[in-house]
Amino acid sequence: MNRSVSRYKNLEKNPDPLVERVSVYGNASLIIPAFAYTICTSPSIKALKVLQPIRPQQPVVFFSPSYLRTLDRFWKGRGLQEGRLSTGFLLISTALELCEHVHVYGFWPFDSDLQDQPIPYHYYDLKRPHPYIHKMPEEFVRLLQLHSQGALTLHLQPCSSPGADRENHL
Repeated sequence: MNRSVSRYKNLEKNPDPLVERVSVYGNASLIIPAFAYTICTSPSIKALKVLQPIRPQQPVVFFSPSYLRTLDRFWKGRGLQEGRLSTGFLLISTALELCEHVHVYGFWPFDSDLQDQPIPYHYYDLKRPHPYIHKMPEEFVRLLQLHSQGALTLHLQPCSSPGADRENHL
């Protein structure tokens, strides 16, 4: 989860929208970069306090600040110069450390799809990230490089229905 949890106003009084949103992930842990930036900490702690008693089967986990600093230095050392790594890129990086096979869906930082059809931008509820904070196209280039090296599988086609052809990737 990114800091978009802060968009839920009066979270303590009305947790239902957030609870409904995260419940679709079943009992999967919710990982939040609460200590990545000071702006993330308060909404992340609120989300933890609200979700823990309502959904104890779905743990809320915070990234370690030292891990986040190390990850930031790692990517900056490899030429990725941006103010902040996106939450998606943080999670993909972590998955590469923990998982044998990583498949990435929905990481597409452009206004149109591969068939040049316009697509809505879904970052922070249709708001584009500030170009000095996140450089999504540069992150995407890194993902393409990782895909070409076999480190992950980047899926660029629209998701298909369950049971359909699963080989529809880059």
